Amino acid sequence: MRKTIFDGLAEAIARQRIKLLVGFLSSQLRRTLVTFNLLDGFKTYIVAAAMVLAALSQLIGLDLPSFEGQAAGQLLMEGLAIVFLRKGMKG
Repeated sequence: MRKTIFDGLAEAIARQRIKLLVGFLSSQLRRTLVTFNLLDGFKTYIVAAAMVLAALSQLIGLDLPSFEGQAAGQLLMEGLAIVFLRKGMKG
């Protein structure tokens, strides 16, 4: 089949359309992620609380699957260190 200028033009338009769509979606996603500040300032405390709760549960004999193999004392000390370090940095 013979290729005409219109075939190349259609391919170029399709490439530009995809490029524009990807650019638009990535900018919208970036803007959404930047403005998503629901947990700003609390993410560190959530991680520290999870560590302290896992350590306390290990001390009473309950093993959480995602924290298996971790020493309870080390988890407790690291969780408290994260909390106090964050408070020290804020204040």
